[in-house]
Amino acid sequence: MNTPVLLIHFNRPDSTLRQVQSLQVVAPKQVWLLCDGARTNHRGEAEKVAKVRSILDDLPWACEVKRLYRQKNLGCFQNVSDGISWFLRDCEAGIILEDDVIADPSFFRFSEELLARFAGSPEVFAISGHNRRSEPLAIPADYGFSNYFECWGWATWKRAWDEFDPSLDGWRHKEIWRDICRRVLCGPRACFYWDWIFRQVENQRRDSWAYRFLLTIWQKEGSVVIPRRNLTENIGFNADGTQTAHFQGMETAAFSQCFPLVHPERVEVDPLIDHWFEDGVHSKSLPVRMSWLLRRVRAALFANVRHQRISSAHL
Repeated sequence: MNTPVLLIHFNRPDSTLRQVQSLQVVAPKQVWLLCDGARTNHRGEAEKVAKVRSILDDLPWACEVKRLYRQKNLGCFQNVSDGISWFLRDCEAGIILEDDVIADPSFFRFSEELLARFAGSPEVFAISGHNRRSEPLAIPADYGFSNYFECWGWATWKRAWDEFDPSLDGWRHKEIWRDICRRVLCGPRACFYWDWIFRQVENQRRDSWAYRFLLTIWQKEGSVVIPRRNLTENIGFNADGTQTAHFQGMETAAFSQCFPLVHPERVEVDPLIDHWFEDGVHSKSLPVRMSWLLRRVRAALFANVRHQRISSAHL
């Protein structure tokens, strides 16, 4: 595969190994490796980070490799956003995978084809591989366009990332925020929810680059490619995950994409996709929220029973 790939890793050797093994199928020719430094107040983390780097330094296929290994911990927002800028200084476009993402091999062809197709379309900011669904979206083409951005396996262009504004000014300036609420969001519940999200980001309760990029897309009236079938899987729902706690109960397997792709007739945000993300993933209607909470409770009970069985087996 000729498209450059950025791999973003930190402190999860098991996830790193699984991702590296999955990438052997596509064997990207150019790989950028980004790894944050260990946190000094987390016992044993330095050893985990060292193990991750040893796995990354021994990729099992021939490729050109560039590395940015941090000596100190910068945190998710600064490390990832600066790392993507480092990556795209050398590349006009590329694919980005964080350490907890396993992509179906078809995701890479999907991304390559659409990176080429929309390279000259400034209104398209990113190509997401994840749609948070176990069933295909009810759309006629193999992908559609949304106001929502999914970072669990994605691709973008230098010209889009150059627009990235981490300041949150689009939320702080009330006139701009009112325009976004009117133009993008699906009613008062969504406006209230996203106001709360950006307040958490501002207060550093969520160390997120992705919400800041999403706000940039909204400010610039951009759109994001969303696949009809989910093409990536997040395997990071465990104790070492620093950004996935809010999304437990939303685990979705990756499926394969068939080719040639069926393209939409035009670049236009699909309200059906937007309503799915808002109602089913983010602010959630009451029935969806109750179903999501039930899944989380069931997952927690199952994990507790499994832990007790393992503990009993060792007695």
